[in-house]
Amino acid sequence: MINNTTYIHLGLHKTGSTFFQKTFYPGFNEFNYLPLRDMTVLGEFNQYILREHPLTYDVGIARELFFKNLSEEFLADKSITLCEEQLSGLPLQNASNRRLIFDRLHAFFPNAKYILVLRNQRDFIASMYAEYLKKGGMASLNDFLAQKNTQLNFSRGTYLNYYAYYHYIKELVGEARIKVLYYEKLKTNRSSFLEELQDYFGFKISVSEDILDSKNNVSIKQEKLESLRFYNRIGKTAYHKEHLIPRRFKKSVMAIHNFISSNKTIDKHAVTHYLKTLDLNNEKLPDYINIKDYGY
Repeated sequence: MINNTTYIHLGLHKTGSTFFQKTFYPGFNEFNYLPLRDMTVLGEFNQYILREHPLTYDVGIARELFFKNLSEEFLADKSITLCEEQLSGLPLQNASNRRLIFDRLHAFFPNAKYILVLRNQRDFIASMYAEYLKKGGMASLNDFLAQKNTQLNFSRGTYLNYYAYYHYIKELVGEARIKVLYYEKLKTNRSSFLEELQDYFGFKISVSEDILDSKNNVSIKQEKLESLRFYNRIGKTAYHKEHLIPRRFKKSVMAIHNFISSNKTIDKHAVTHYLKTLDLNNEKLPDYINIKDYGY
């Protein structure tokens, strides 16, 4: 167990985690940020927490991996910050291991404080579907919101049940040790969002305009999604290496498809219909009266 005060930023996915991992947390010594994906720091520990089977998981091994590249003297009396959106579960697999991962974190970091950034479910679906296509997915939006199998299980909706996740954490650690923030505020008023985050950490830092204006991920335009899906059906991707068209022709194939077909954006009616099938309890989220206008 690690008894230091540890701040663990759980994501969610598609809520600016890359900005926090690459720009914000490492940019200030006050956070004592330790990158979980860096194999020279905590990469093996991270993979063990995320992937190890419950029957073979051993907290002793987790501890060995945590201190493999860190000394206990280095951590003495320090608070540390960790950030990894996969700790909240994988969206396409319906966050099936979300509770398991949190239980491991809670046991290993008994004094941890948690940060959870949410994004309204409608926009999250649009962003997640685009990400799915960028990785080589071939399903239409309707199929994406309907399939329930080992490869694509997003439609079961557990990942989108933010209140259930928040409630589970709050019951274990108490309301004071779970801070919920909203991605929409990060987008519209980044300085205010970061001030609120700093208040949770208990210190103030001067954030430069470069950091306030920085962008780490560039979103694909919705008008190109159908052309990307078309390419994925015939071109080589990470998941479909057997397809005929080499990746070097990807932009050309998409451009031709985009030229000869009508541009399509996310079918809002399909998303609305899907969300009506879920019991999300958004009204129970913290500060709901001020965030309902964000589309929750």
